[in-house]
Formats: sequence, C-alpha cells, structure tokens
Amino acid sequence: MSPTDNRQPYRFAYYLWLCLGFLLVAALAFSVYVWTEKRIDRANALRYQSHNIVDELRQSSDDLTRMARSYVITGDERYRQHYQEIIEIREGRVPRPQAYDNVYWDLVLDPAQRPRGAGAAIPLLEMMRAAGFSTAELALLAQAKQNSDRLTGIEHAAIAIRAGGDPQALPGAMAMLHDAAYHRAKADIMRPIGEVNASVDLRTSEAVADATHDANIARTTFALIALLLVLLLWRTKRGLDSALGCGVDQLRAGIERLGRGDFAEALVVTPAARNSVWGWLAQTQQSLARLDAEREAALERMRRVSRLYSALSLCNQAIVRCRSEAELFEQICQAVVTHGGMKMAWIGMIDHESAKVKPVASAGSGTEYLANLQVSLDAAQPQGRGPIGLAFRSGEPHWCQDFVNAPETASWHQVGSRYDWRASAAIPLRREGRVVGIFAHYADTVNAFDDEVRALLLEMQLDVEFALMNFDQRTARKQAEESLRTSEQHLRTIIETDPECIMLIDAGGQMVEINAAGLAIMGAESLEQLRRHGAVELIVSEYREAFLALHQRVIGGEPGRLEFKIQGLNGSIRWLETHAAPMDGAAGQRLLLGITRDVTDRKLADERIQYLAHYDPLTGLPNRAQLQEHARLALAMAERNQESMAVLMLDLDHFKDINDSLGHSIGDDLLRELAKRLRGGLRAQDVLARLGGDEFIFILQRVEADEAADVASKLLDLIDQPFRVGTHDLKVTGSIGVAMHPADGSDLETLLQRADAAMYQVKHSGRHGLRFFTAAMQQKAARHLQLVNALRYALEREQMHVVYQPQMSLIERRIVGAEALLRWSTPELGTVSPAEFIPAAEESGLIQSIGTWVLRQAVRQARAWLDLGLPPIVMAVNLSAIQFRNRELPALITRILDEEGLPPEYLELELTEAVAAHDPQGAIAIMNELHERGVRMSIDDFGTGFSSLSHLKKFKVYKLKIDQSFVRDISTDAEDKAIVSAIINMARSLGLKTIAEGVETAEQLAFLRAQQCDEMQGYYFSKPVQPAAFQQLSLEMAAKDL
Repeated sequence: MSPTDNRQPYRFAYYLWLCLGFLLVAALAFSVYVWTEKRIDRANALRYQSHNIVDELRQSSDDLTRMARSYVITGDERYRQHYQEIIEIREGRVPRPQAYDNVYWDLVLDPAQRPRGAGAAIPLLEMMRAAGFSTAELALLAQAKQNSDRLTGIEHAAIAIRAGGDPQALPGAMAMLHDAAYHRAKADIMRPIGEVNASVDLRTSEAVADATHDANIARTTFALIALLLVLLLWRTKRGLDSALGCGVDQLRAGIERLGRGDFAEALVVTPAARNSVWGWLAQTQQSLARLDAEREAALERMRRVSRLYSALSLCNQAIVRCRSEAELFEQICQAVVTHGGMKMAWIGMIDHESAKVKPVASAGSGTEYLANLQVSLDAAQPQGRGPIGLAFRSGEPHWCQDFVNAPETASWHQVGSRYDWRASAAIPLRREGRVVGIFAHYADTVNAFDDEVRALLLEMQLDVEFALMNFDQRTARKQAEESLRTSEQHLRTIIETDPECIMLIDAGGQMVEINAAGLAIMGAESLEQLRRHGAVELIVSEYREAFLALHQRVIGGEPGRLEFKIQGLNGSIRWLETHAAPMDGAAGQRLLLGITRDVTDRKLADERIQYLAHYDPLTGLPNRAQLQEHARLALAMAERNQESMAVLMLDLDHFKDINDSLGHSIGDDLLRELAKRLRGGLRAQDVLARLGGDEFIFILQRVEADEAADVASKLLDLIDQPFRVGTHDLKVTGSIGVAMHPADGSDLETLLQRADAAMYQVKHSGRHGLRFFTAAMQQKAARHLQLVNALRYALEREQMHVVYQPQMSLIERRIVGAEALLRWSTPELGTVSPAEFIPAAEESGLIQSIGTWVLRQAVRQARAWLDLGLPPIVMAVNLSAIQFRNRELPALITRILDEEGLPPEYLELELTEAVAAHDPQGAIAIMNELHERGVRMSIDDFGTGFSSLSHLKKFKVYKLKIDQSFVRDISTDAEDKAIVSAIINMARSLGLKTIAEGVETAEQLAFLRAQQCDEMQGYYFSKPVQPAAFQQLSLEMAAKDL
C-alpha cells in the first residue's frame, strides 16, 4: 500500500471540512447582505416615522385652528370640546388613538364612529425625543411647539369671547382668528417644521446610500464564495469516490450480498481500491466466510452429539427391556452405529484363561473382521499394545483420534483404511470394580472424540455397568428365591404341627393349602376332599357374602378379620374366627393367608348373654323384646280360643321429681320394690314387663273388661301403699290405661298405642286412676297422630307462613310494634288452629325447629321493613316454655340476629308465665343473658297463670300483655275492669309497660286509654295481615294519627 493510498481518506476529510468552511462563509456573506437590506428598510422607515411625527405637530395646529374658527362661527359646543380634546392628546393627558392616521378634524364625527383612545397617554414632544431626531432637529421642533402654544393663546381668547355670548364682540373674535397677526403666528410654526423635514430627508438619504453600498459589496462576495463552493463540492465527490473504492450502487450490492449471508463468492477489489471502503468490505466478507465455515463445523459437532444422545436414550431403553446380557449388548452396539453415527462398534468380554478379549456383540461396517480378531491382554505381544490392551491395563478409556496414523494402532492401519476407520475409542466395562470387558467405537472422521462425545460415551459406559449390576442382582435374587423355597419347606413342617387352622386360599376362592388342624375343624380328611366340596360352600349361607367380601379385600392387599359359622363335612356346626392377610405365592400370585381358631364355646357364651339381654337388668322383668314374644303367644292363644285379653299400661305420676330430688339410686330402688309388689299382685299366667323409665306393661290373659278393671284397681291400691326405700318413706301414685283385645286391637302395637291414649287421659284428668280406651280417644289420638305426622313435613313443604298484627301506641297514636303469628294450612287438614297444632308440636318435640323457623322469618321481615324505610318497630315473637328451657337459646337468637342484620333492640320475646314454673332460677338466668344481649322480653297472657310476683320482680321484662279474656268484657263486667286496672297499676308501679290484646270495640279502647294503658292490638285496629298489607298500613299510619 503506497503513501498516496494512505492519504486518500484524509484528503476526502480535508475537502469535506473545506466545503463546510466555505459554506459557513457563504452563509455569513448572505447574512451580511440581508442585514444591509434591513438597514435600508430601517432608514426608510425612520424617514417615514419622522415625517409622520412632524406632520402630527403641523396637523394638530391646523386642526386646532379649524376647531376654534368653527366654534366662533357656529357657537357649537362640540367644536370647543374637540378643541380641548386635541390639546389634551397632544400634551399626553389622555390616551391617543391607536393606529389612527386621520386628521383630528374627524373628532367631530358621530360619537359612535369616532376613534377612541386605546394607546398610551404620551406627550408629542416625548414621542419626538424617542423617534431619534438629532439635537438640532429637536430644538426646531420644540420651537415650533412653543409657537403653536402661543397661537393657542389667541385661539383661547377668541373662544372665550364667543363663549361670553356677546353678539357685539363676535366680529372681534372672528377677526382675531383671521388677521395678519394670526397668520404670522401660524407661519412661525410652519417654518421650523419645514426646516426639520429638510434635515430629516438629508440625514436619512445618506443612511440609505451607505446601506445600499454595503449591500452591493455583500452580494458580490456571496456570489464569488458560492462559485468556489461548487468547485470544492466537485473535488470532494472525487475524493469520496476514491475513499469508497467503487460506485455507490456497486457498494450497495456488495452490502446486500453480505446481508443475505452470501459469502461464497469473494468481492473483486482492484489494487487502487484495497485501502477503500470496498476493500474493507471484501476483507469483512472473507472473515464472515471463515466464521460461517466454523459455524458449520460446530453444527456438525452438535449433530454428532445429538446422535449420541439419541443412542444413549436407546441404550437406556434397552437396559430396561432386555432380559440378558447378550440381548443388551447387541442392542447397544446397534444403537451406537445406527443412531450414534459410529462406523462400527463392538463389545468384548475378558477371557482370563486365554488372556484375550473375545467379541460378544457388534454392529456396523467391518464386523466380519472380528471373526478372526486376536486382541491380547499381554503388553509383550504386538496385539496387546493397541487401544484395547491399553484400556484394559490402565482401567481408563483410550482415545485414538487418528486411527490410521497413530503408532499404537500400527497393526491395524491397513484394516482401518479398508473400513474407513479414522478414530477409535476403547472404554473398559467394570463389574464390582473389576474390568470385565471392553466397549470399542470406530468413527469415520479424525478427532471425532471431542470432550462432549467423550462425556456421552462415558455416561453410556456407566449405564452399561449399571445394567451388568442389575443382571447380577437378578441372579442373586433367583438364588434367594430358591433358598426361600427351602425355608418354606421347613415352615410347612411347623404349620402342619400348629394347633390352629392355617390355610391359603387363592384369588378364585380355591383352597391352596391347609394344615392338619384346619382339616379337623372343617371335618375333612384331606385337602383334595375339601377342594372337591369347595371350602366356601362350608360357610353357612348368611355369612358367605361377608366372607367373600373379606376375601376380595385381602386379595386387594388389605388385611381383615371375620367371625362366621360353618357346617363341616362331618355335619358339625362350628363358629370360627379368622385373621386374614395378603401373601404373595411362589409364582407371584396373591393369596389369602388365614389363621383361624375355633370360637364355638365363646359364641355359645355370647348367645347366653343375648338371652339375658331380653330382660330388664334393673327389675328382672321382661323387656320390650321379650314382651313382644310373650304378646305374640298370648294373642295367638286368645284368637285360637276366641278369648279376650287386656293390655294395661302403668306410668308413675311425678316419678321424675323423685329422681331429681332424691337421686337416681333411690328411684332405681323404688322401681325394684314396685316391680316385686306388682308381680305379687298378678296371676302366674299374666305378664309384667318394663319398657323403660317408670313405664310398666301388663298382659292379662282370659279376662273381660270388668275383671281387668278389678286387677287395675288392685294394682293402684298396691302402688298407693307407702314404700320404704333406704331411710325414705315414699308414697307414689300411678295412672293406668286399659285396652281390650279384640275390641281395641288385634296386635300388640295397636293395643299399646290405645292403652297409652287411655293412660294419657288419666294424666290429664287428675292422675292416679284408670281409664279404658274409647272411640273418642281413638279419634283424638288419630287426630293427634295425624297432626304430628303432618307437622314433620310442614316446613319442608312450605305449608306454614307468618302473619303480623300491628301493635299501637295509645300515647303516640302510631304503630310501634308487630306480633308475629304462625299460620298452618295443608291440603289434607285445611287450616289448623294454632291452639291445636302448637300443643302437638310441643308434645312431639317439633316446637324447637318450628319456633326457630318462625323467629328467623320474623327477624328477616323486620330487617326488610327497615331497609324499605318504614318507621322502626319492635317485632314480638312468642316462645313456648319448652323453647325457653333450651340453654342454647341466647346463642341461637344472637346468631339469627347477626345473620339477618337486625339490631337486638328491635326484637321482643313474648314469654308465658309458665316459663318459670319448672325452674325459676334457670329461667331468670336465661332472661338475664338475653337482657345483656339487648333483646326485649315481655310476659304474654298475664293474669292467666300462677307465677309469683317475687319472680316477676326478678324477670328482665319491660312489658306485660293483658290477656284478651280480661279485655273481652271490660265494657260490661266490673270484675274484668277491676282486674285490668289492677294489672295496669301494678305494671306502672314496677316500671313496666302494658299492652292489651283482643281489643275489638271503641268502648274497650276508651276504657284502656282512660286507665293509661300504653299499647293495644286487636281487630278494632287490624287483624293479623300479610307483610305487604302491614307495610301499606304502616305507611298510611305514618301520614295521619289514629
């Protein structure tokens, strides 16, 4: 490369910078030219502005003369006003019109058309000083201004004469504005103005001439520089062509080839262009071509490694599938050649007797050579100094990267050339740490075994060695199984001598093995006899299904236990208990191993216990199960002999009080004594049973109704006699119900039901007596049963609904509450009165679920009315005494209030006086807890119960509800009036409110108001209504008084 070539890029840069410099000079020359043109414009503008300002002084003087003369001639005040306005504008006392070039005479136009001042208030002399006049010019202008001011003195005098209104003086005023003195004063103004105009023209003309001269010079300079710039650009292009080394199109085509990755054909570069862009591009193309070749080589390596990965995967699959070493070795060699890209591969095992390697598996090109292969392990022999022998002796892989030229493969160069083996690898195979074979690989390229290939082949070596270890373990396992069979033989001897039955049953239920003890239990003489009959067939039919289920579970891998009965082949009945577990047989099949013992003696003892279970353990009397058996026999005999019999049901009165007060041990002793006394009062053929608690059943055979009545009376007398129990003398009573067969029923269940109905009537009629079942009782019992059965599904079938009766404040004359009342109607029973179904619900225990449902419905409705914006009211819900005994009642109510979102102060629980009759202290505790949670409580039907006033003072209630039985006749009954008045006065003295229910007339309402009762509810105001009707009524009441 010549020095001239080295300077080419720098020449191009030199000319490029020179062009840039000339371009900047040209721009500067052009800027100077533009600046000079602007000077010309400014000089002309200055001349124009100066003339305008000078003309304004002249024009204002002329306009003042016109205004003064016009005013003197016409006397029109507008001219006098405009005259003064011109002076004030010229003196800068008022703003001057902006952008207004007319004469001041235009001020006389219509005010709507006159220009208005919008600019600054600037005296005319100040504007002249700011306009750039010379000192001499300003002096002349000041003189002209001073002369104009003197002239205005004459004009002011004439205007003053005219304003005086003297007609005689008017000619004199006019003469003052037209005489010679006035004209001389006017000339004194115009003369300085003319001199200033001449001075301005001279001064600005010189500035324009200077600027024009400078502009011509700048224009000429710009033209010369532009010409030089064109010449420099031409020279720069030549330098650029030399730097590129080719045309732009040729350079673009070359770059496009490189962009497409076309590196095959080299770019042609002339000697002169070697140090140019084209030359450097050619060098880049050569570098990229080398990189592309290296990339292809790397891809080839990756493909080779990928093939070896595939071979490694197949090797792993073969290890899993193959059952022998020979099969495994053949598949591995085939995988290395077919998928690993090797020319040939073979595996040889060490023969220590001959000290040689013997091939056992091979694949690929040249395998026929292995038939006569002689590879020694002895380093002293030439065949032992090759890669195979070196790998064996070192215990490490041997990599030969140039097979046909390496010295260690000299004995095999000819063979390698024939089969195109260019590289080889010999990898030792170990078994328990000892080399037992060689894995040989041959490739068709030199240096084929790089680091990645080596790593994969070594990983394959580890996999093959792992497979050899598995084969060894499999062999060891077979030996262990053989040993196990021997142990099983020994175990069989032990099993045969075991006193318990030990058996094996296969998945099909066939007996596989059983010991001698088992054969004896089964009543069989041999296993073949048992198999012919079928072991499962020996099981009594009622237990066979359970045994088959156990068999399936055990075969599935789950142990189990079962007791069952069999009938042996010898006819003996035995109870067996088996413990079964899964076991794998010698052939790998799943078996049931059962260890079974004879538990016949124990089962007989259990049956004895079952027999005793038919009698009441406390009294020794038959229990229900035994009673049913006795009744079955008695009924059969009565029907067969056409005889009557009686069933009596006895229940002690208030026996629970004895248990609660004296303890259950005293109660149990009493029942035992009673049982003895009752048993002594019966005939031998009569049956006495205890069903539980204090309930006894009698079956009197071959008796008529009068005889049954005598027996029942005798029993009542026996019960009436005092009992001495421990240190206590107890006296009890009982209620007996009697049902006769066949008049009242033909089966025990029916007779018990009807005896119970009769006994129930005794309980309700004063207790300690007897009563026979009648048809009326049957109807009542049937109705009760029908109600209870229907009640069980009433909520589920949505047959119940809640209505709401408004509660009115007699003081505020508005609705303050609502009582939630339950209604029930069914397709079968029609509408059922609460007085009928509420007691049935209490007796059947359904009152809890029904009461909870009513409570939730009422709370939800109260919340809904609040959300609709109705005035807040208190929702009253009745609770029965049974509900109130529930200790979880406070928590239940709180949960419902929380779930429905109703504040507790909007809920009132109406309680009857009976809630405290059973457990006053417990009732007070529940009331206190409800009160603490913010729930209101009131006493319903006050005056009809028997509650103590001392308890009433302790109840956390805020209201008493006067029962409607007292309200109904207060208009006519003086006693009812007194009772109602007393209740109201008493409540007031205790700080409680009162509400009267059942108000139906205006007279009742008037009396209640007179007695200052707080609230009322009844049909006089509204019957119980649906929620929508209640909502409408509440809205109407909110708009008017009661």
